[in-house]
Amino acid sequence: MTIHRFVVFLLALPLAAQVDHASLSGTVMDASGALIQGAAVVAVSTGTGFRRETLTGAAGTYQLPALSIGTYKVSFSKEGFKPVEFANVDLAVGQPRTLDARMEVGSMTEKVEVTAEVQTLNRTSAEVGGTIESEQIKEIPISGRNWASLMLLAPGAINYGDGAQRSIRFAGHSLDDSNFAFDGIDTSGVQEQTQKADTRLNIALDSIAEFRVSTAVYTAESGAAGGAQINVVSKSGGNQYHGSTFYAVRNDALDSRSPFDGSSIPPFTLNQFGASFGGAIVKDKAFFYANYEGLRQDLGQTFINFVPNAAFRAQVLATSPVLKPILDAYPLGQTPIDSITDQVTKVATDTVREDAGMFRFDYRFSDKTTAYARYNVDNAYIDVPLDALGDHNVIPHIPTNFVVQVQHIFSPTTVNETKFGVNRANYHNFTYGTAPVAVSPGPFDSVSDTSLDTEVGTTFSHIDNLTLVRGRHTFKTGIDIRRIRLNNSGNTLTTSTLSYDTATDFINNTAASATYLQGEGVVGNRRTFYQGYAQDEFKATPNLTLNLGLRYEYYSVMHEILNRSAVVDILGCGGYCPKGTPYYDPNTKDFGPRIGLAWAPGMFHGKTTVRTGFGIYYGGNQNDDFSDPAESAVPRYSLLQSDFPALGFPLVAFLDPKNQLFSPKAIDRHRKDLYYENWDFVVQHEVAKDFVAQVGYVGGEGHHLFTRYTINLINPLTGTRPLPNFSSFGLKANDGNNNFNALQASLQRRFVRGLLFQMNYMWSHGITDGSIGSGESVSFQDQSCRACDRSSTNIDVRHTLTTNAIYELPFGRGKRFLNGGLGSQIFGGWELAGIVGARTGLPVNITITRKAATLPDQNASGQRPNYVAGQPIYAVDQSITDWFNKAAFATPANGTWGDLGRYIANGPGTYEIDSSLQKRFRLTEKLGLNIRAAGYNLFNHPQYANPSGNTSSASFGRITGILNTGAVGTGAPRRIEFMIRAEF
Repeated sequence: MTIHRFVVFLLALPLAAQVDHASLSGTVMDASGALIQGAAVVAVSTGTGFRRETLTGAAGTYQLPALSIGTYKVSFSKEGFKPVEFANVDLAVGQPRTLDARMEVGSMTEKVEVTAEVQTLNRTSAEVGGTIESEQIKEIPISGRNWASLMLLAPGAINYGDGAQRSIRFAGHSLDDSNFAFDGIDTSGVQEQTQKADTRLNIALDSIAEFRVSTAVYTAESGAAGGAQINVVSKSGGNQYHGSTFYAVRNDALDSRSPFDGSSIPPFTLNQFGASFGGAIVKDKAFFYANYEGLRQDLGQTFINFVPNAAFRAQVLATSPVLKPILDAYPLGQTPIDSITDQVTKVATDTVREDAGMFRFDYRFSDKTTAYARYNVDNAYIDVPLDALGDHNVIPHIPTNFVVQVQHIFSPTTVNETKFGVNRANYHNFTYGTAPVAVSPGPFDSVSDTSLDTEVGTTFSHIDNLTLVRGRHTFKTGIDIRRIRLNNSGNTLTTSTLSYDTATDFINNTAASATYLQGEGVVGNRRTFYQGYAQDEFKATPNLTLNLGLRYEYYSVMHEILNRSAVVDILGCGGYCPKGTPYYDPNTKDFGPRIGLAWAPGMFHGKTTVRTGFGIYYGGNQNDDFSDPAESAVPRYSLLQSDFPALGFPLVAFLDPKNQLFSPKAIDRHRKDLYYENWDFVVQHEVAKDFVAQVGYVGGEGHHLFTRYTINLINPLTGTRPLPNFSSFGLKANDGNNNFNALQASLQRRFVRGLLFQMNYMWSHGITDGSIGSGESVSFQDQSCRACDRSSTNIDVRHTLTTNAIYELPFGRGKRFLNGGLGSQIFGGWELAGIVGARTGLPVNITITRKAATLPDQNASGQRPNYVAGQPIYAVDQSITDWFNKAAFATPANGTWGDLGRYIANGPGTYEIDSSLQKRFRLTEKLGLNIRAAGYNLFNHPQYANPSGNTSSASFGRITGILNTGAVGTGAPRRIEFMIRAEF
């Protein structure tokens, strides 16, 4: 069967990918344990009045799939038995709930009412993950109110920076291995998986009902990436009107300095505010929910850079006066570092303006047909300083997301759902530099020129859904089609770069290399994802569930709509390929089987589950990785000192077309789609009422992972290149491998009776030969010896601990103590909440800057020094100015590579406590006022960034900053926030 016929076959199916819904299942028995067939099961939403019903089958089991999340009243009835009714049955996103019932013989008029217990055990799948509840979204203090920071509460999550979307990894996977969905619709940055780092409100907190993070061994319903699945569900209105408004303020009056701020705190103000309102237009039929949130930020940031001192400047001007425009781009230094280097420290203002909004409309056409539409937008303007040299970015960014869904219930056991959605990222990045060209001058920090990056990406998604319940089987089958449009320009302006290896080279204006990139217009890349699956959840016995599934994914080959691409292939085409040549060969065999088992041994009376599973998960890499041929359509030239011994500034003399070597961007035309093999073995046990402990092993291997090569290198025997009209240039391939093994342990109590508690611990180790996944890799030192680069991954963190809690003090109305009178007014309504996060240090790659001519393959990237035997890697008196022992590293002899391994060192670990104290005032029966004070990094523990790992740099071994110099997120100095919120 050809790929086209297979896709047509999938399109003909009515399908299901219901990861943004909930489901309810269970077994109905009589008092003796005998199974009851034909019992009526009715679930009614307490918020909207929506009703779903079914009957138990021959095995006494029932299944209610594709339910909206929320709280339900669930009743069971059958002639000859007393009806049983459960109140407060909470259903969470992507988390199947089991609700069993025992019915006593008696009259239909003798109803038995039961308050449902909070579900604590997973009895249906092998998946590892976590649901972020509505109480956590609302009450846990999050600096900047960035929803993505709450992903850190999921098992397997590791914070590599500021706790934003781009700095969180899951279970050893890459940044771009995760799949993000909002109401089931793609909500990525389109060009790459994550949203840009500078926007915080692409989904406002008060727009979210809850979300699910699935980190390993999820079923065939989910895909489009090899790593975690993050599914966010929007809030909707109900029969009662609810609303809120809030105002939060932070400034430098109560904040603390970082160790690098000098004697005073940089000026800072952050104001966040918003309002929400939802309810019924027609009771039990039509509902709405609207939300707005704004952010205004002005943050002074302290930057430290290393610049030429006065004596060195004079020496440069005396020898190479043409370099004056480059020297003028550097400010004068303030603190001497060595004989040629000064340190400059500067405070610059980071300005952010954001306005985000969401509107959702739900409509009930009948008991069988419901629909909703939701629109979300974030209008952002950011001005970001880059360094102490004066470089800065101006970024207007407007991400939008839209979905419309229709669900139809053909029968109690057949549910169909269809969705259409649009996700758009409208992003522009103006970099304003201080130099006429970008220059990397040996031991000093680089200066930038002016450039413009444009990324306008749109994804059109179509999902059509079907779930069939047949006896003990729940069948699901589905497709998710994503049509991707990328209209982007890597650089609209013409730019040049110059690199000098050493200070002496800079004095003599002898550049090691230079590049010239002609400004390109906007190019139109197109791609489509076709994904289909079949899944069977088989309840073999009341306490044993099997999940069997198969997922197929086809990621079409990227192409440029006006055929302007320049495809490069050294062997196949001898350079540039003819116009119309595909970027790469299509991959048509991405079949991913999934199998899982969940068992609740009878001997433990339903208090213990054992779960295990295996799956193969494909990913299409970030879309940005495939845009290179279109970007190569305009001239890209590279100049090397080995070809032009007098190479230097200005470049005009070297831009004669006869001298220029093409420097395109290339993709391995025989690449394969990346895939992961993941497995787990997990035991859960209810250690006390509402408390569940979990211990598990999670492992995996990644294959065909993203790698970067430098090709067309000079042959040391002949002194020539395979393509003499081309310089060396980059090649993106997919031949990397990695593995990951982890021990995960957790203790959890969902929010009940005023207390929520979660603690997640993970010991893990990741090993790679140069890549960790989609869009994230490192340069090889010796491209002919991949085994030489086998090491821990660049995101290998051995120990991670995250704890979060919400505690309503037991005083006041409805509580255990002081539930009336003056004592209730004074001591009632208090709440404590917070997060504790800790991890060991991030890996540091120790490198060295070497001239290309001193290396066997003339490739100077990714070079490492020699290790001096007997010397400790770390300084004896370790400090932020001397993290490493400089005597442990030496320059390799010419013609040899360094013998030091990759990522053999680690930077400092982190430890942070974010906490809040809140007082609730009940003004009327329906109107409340909350006042909250929050402290982020409450005890002001320094959260240091990694030290410099380049032994050739004056900053080697020095820590010159903290993890987060921004206004929001983790890793910053202590910050205090006050918020007032009204709710009705």
